[in-house]
Amino acid sequence: MGRIFKLIVILLVLGAIGVIGFAYLGDMSPDSQEQRIEVTLPDGTGAASGAGSSDASTKTGTDAGTDGDTASGN
Repeated sequence: MGRIFKLIVILLVLGAIGVIGFAYLGDMSPDSQEQRIEVTLPDGTGAASGAGSSDASTKTGTDAGTDGDTASGN
């Protein structure tokens, strides 16, 4: 019984060391790429109108598609 407990403790310690090492040394950075989505505002203006288009009329990165009503179907 003592040997099994000792083995479990050793495996847990080695597993914790492995997880900590992976967290510090593993390359987990996401691939980044710019996304531009044309947005039409309720009054009919937007990026397609040409004059006065600004960065406020486009969404980039992870902000795109997080409006809540895009995925829920509302």
